[in-house]
Amino acid sequence: MEWFWIPLIAVKNSHRIEIRMVTRWITCCTIALGLGTASWAQPSPDPAADWERNYDCTFTSEAIVVDGVGDELAWQLAPAVGVFTRFQSDDTQPQYRTTARMLWDRDHLYFLIAAADPDIWSSMKEGDEDCLCLQETIELFIDPDGDGLDYAEIHINSLDTINDIWIPSRTFTYADGSPVVWPELYAWMQVGMMHATENHGTLNDSTDIDQGSVFELAMPWKGFGQVAGAARTPPVVGDIWRMNINRYERSRGTEPSAELSGWAPLDGSSYHVPDRFGYVRFVAEQD
Repeated sequence: MEWFWIPLIAVKNSHRIEIRMVTRWITCCTIALGLGTASWAQPSPDPAADWERNYDCTFTSEAIVVDGVGDELAWQLAPAVGVFTRFQSDDTQPQYRTTARMLWDRDHLYFLIAAADPDIWSSMKEGDEDCLCLQETIELFIDPDGDGLDYAEIHINSLDTINDIWIPSRTFTYADGSPVVWPELYAWMQVGMMHATENHGTLNDSTDIDQGSVFELAMPWKGFGQVAGAARTPPVVGDIWRMNINRYERSRGTEPSAELSGWAPLDGSSYHVPDRFGYVRFVAEQD
């Protein structure tokens, strides 16, 4: 079972069931909703023995409104990517659950990510200036052609601040071996990207207990630009991109402690391991 904010009220009309959002944690029950994890492959119970993660990203003909609510029927039918794995050396489960789903259409790649968090906080309001990982953030790594040479790194935090970054190599060097110039990397943009954050709790107030945040993003295919490499944009059914969804969970303080977790388990030392990104296959809309 996966925890996720999903609509609680279903209102029926003559064409379909409309789903409306109620802010509440509930359990997505496989039997009740006919849903499970991704159909292509199941997460391994032992990430150390099997790092590979696979996901079927379903095409949708339904219009998706990027508002951080995720009340479209398409989101309810989309499977979760699976269990996130903690990256620290003790190899335990993350303290707070993260759940993610993806969709695609002819114009965009969509993400919906829910992060349970009893204390939602951030002060980083300006994007593309410093790594949002200095505080709490969700990080998306996308290597469209899967060559492992360069890829996009996109951050979003509870203030809806965005970093969209071009990473020319996992060693942070250019093709000629010279070290990267970070302002040049931050200058890359996922042109036309839409994003929204919905916080379920009180931001930057440690005196109460929050539920967490929902992050929703829509990335135009054309916005990947040079990062797309040899990949088709938009993709066609059956194409596979390499991606990972990661999270920095930090407690407050002058030196916030960090819990690093992600969908595709890495090697415990860095998120920048493109050869271990998950395999995302684009599939047709379900009948």
